[in-house]
Amino acid sequence: MLLEFQANAENLTPAEARIALYYLNGYEVSEIPELAGISINTVKKHNKNVYRKMKVSSKEELVLIFDLMQRCGRLEKLEGLLNEKISSGKKDM
Repeated sequence: MLLEFQANAENLTPAEARIALYYLNGYEVSEIPELAGISINTVKKHNKNVYRKMKVSSKEELVLIFDLMQRCGRLEKLEGLLNEKISSGKKDM
């Protein structure tokens, strides 16, 4: 299950990866617009895409899986993957 979750992260766009990384780092939905410099509606749009691509139904489920990954020593690899996605998006700008 955790390996599939990590593989699903490959399908995220750089913007979606950035949103997932904010959640991984403990930020709340209300904090993300200011941090990312985007509107709350854009955050909500990215949320829907992250949930669909990661095959979860809520932020709580996403955070729960992040916690499981941390307990299994797999979170660092996922975080690296998300950061790579974000960096690849900066190159495209």
